[in-house]
Amino acid sequence: MKLRAKEIRHLTFFGAVTAIVLLFLDWSVFIFFAALLSNSFRISRGKFCSSVRVMFDGQNFTPKNAQWWGFAIILILGIILWIFLFLREYQQLQLKRLSDEITKINETNDNDRIKMSSIDPMVTNLVSQINQMTQAKQAILNTERENEKKQKELVTNVSHDLRTPLTSIIGYLGLIESNPDIPADQMRKHASTAYSKAQQLVAMVEDLFSYSQTQTNGENLHFQPMEISEFFDQLIVQFSLDANKHHITMSSLTNPDQIQIVADPEKLARLFMNLINNAFKYGKTMTFIKLTAAKRDDKVEIKVQNDGEQIPKASLLKLFDRFYRVDQSGNKEISGTGLGLAISQGIVQQHHGSIHAESNSQLTSFVIELPVDASLGLAHD
Repeated sequence: MKLRAKEIRHLTFFGAVTAIVLLFLDWSVFIFFAALLSNSFRISRGKFCSSVRVMFDGQNFTPKNAQWWGFAIILILGIILWIFLFLREYQQLQLKRLSDEITKINETNDNDRIKMSSIDPMVTNLVSQINQMTQAKQAILNTERENEKKQKELVTNVSHDLRTPLTSIIGYLGLIESNPDIPADQMRKHASTAYSKAQQLVAMVEDLFSYSQTQTNGENLHFQPMEISEFFDQLIVQFSLDANKHHITMSSLTNPDQIQIVADPEKLARLFMNLINNAFKYGKTMTFIKLTAAKRDDKVEIKVQNDGEQIPKASLLKLFDRFYRVDQSGNKEISGTGLGLAISQGIVQQHHGSIHAESNSQLTSFVIELPVDASLGLAHD
């Protein structure tokens, strides 16, 4: 620990005073034992002092004299005691400095590390643990701030998106109510528009509910064995009408042919339906959608690929953000809440996997990596 000027003065004063006191004590102890050895402890003061002076006589006070060794031992013990007291005072200064640093962190919410080095392993270990606790505390605070920020953004976006269809519904129904003599064809038109907006509102509420469910650690999932190639076949059949309507070829490939995983089939169905629907919405020039799966040790890599328009690089990292859309031009033909890919990411994370997008001029791929048994990851949370 680098000492401050005030601490150096304190240790210097403490060391000097302690040395003087210990030298006095050493000298007193030496005199006491010297008197005992000279059989003069109970004689008068003058004779006692004279017996002490005998020990400093050149003839008697020699290295071979037991009194010399006694004095040396007492002096060494005094030095050892001085070193012990000095190091103890040094340790107390360290602990006081450490206490001041902790107080500073608590009062100012400072996340700086405590920069202290010590010759005492206990202090060093204590500093290390406090720094780890400070980092953990700051990480929790950062997470809370980020969650609070996301929550505010979610409320703002939801309020805006819900207000739009709700305002339209109220507006068209208001026209019908305020004009009882409105022509039948016009009334049907207004009612149809209000119904369409109501369906849009219901879809948004369902998406919000689905998104909220993906923000848990997977407690609401129902894991069971499922075979991927059969799962792909069911998806292809489900989208066959839309694919034929848009002249799109759908195919699947698994390696090996049979890959069994443990997952929630309903959630995975929602995941891939979102990805395929997303391809139909934005893949204007798309001619095929291909589903592939390959086993990689204890994981499975699944891809949903199409040859539609390339996704801009600036959008790849934002695709899974809530309410984000690649097409920002306000195209009314593209409906939806902007939560589809965010829901997909949440489902993948609940299965302890990962998802990302890749796109170039020839191919756009959504790459999903899932554990073979997603239920095992839940036990570790």
